[in-house]
Amino acid sequence: MALGAAGVHSATMLEQLLEEINFQRTKEMRQLMKDDSGFVVLQGTTYWTDLFVRHFLFQEEQAIDCDDLLFFVRKRHVRGSSRYLPKYETDVEVFRKDSKKLPIGDPEIDWEETVYLNLVVHQFEYTLTLAVCTRTSPKELQVLRRHSQKVRHTRAAAGRPRRPLATSSAG
Repeated sequence: MALGAAGVHSATMLEQLLEEINFQRTKEMRQLMKDDSGFVVLQGTTYWTDLFVRHFLFQEEQAIDCDDLLFFVRKRHVRGSSRYLPKYETDVEVFRKDSKKLPIGDPEIDWEETVYLNLVVHQFEYTLTLAVCTRTSPKELQVLRRHSQKVRHTRAAAGRPRRPLATSSAG
């Protein structure tokens, strides 16, 4: 453990989450290495659901990042696809933390991907680009208008007044 100015360094929420993800990945790799049959047995587990709930839904008061939006990755099996090579339709659903309709426990939610998506949205800075395009041929698109904006996770924006979403005509 590293020592800070006030004594023992306690891990941040991000560090704890990354440590837990690393621990689970290492555990899964060990199980894969033990099995020399070449097959991977998928076991139903609530690990990723529990991790999501602990880190994004029921955060400690000082860790709350002021953003009440949660993102869920839903994967639906495409009918008619092969049983051995199934295809999935993927959607992202957005709910407020206090919604009565949160899909906790929904088997169609890919909980591991949901954890990763919320990690990116709530913890990192990134650039969001919006483009309005027209199809010029079956394989070509022409960009008519584009706008990029740097987005900071909501903890970086804490303390600043919230601004309403605005439209831009930047080209």
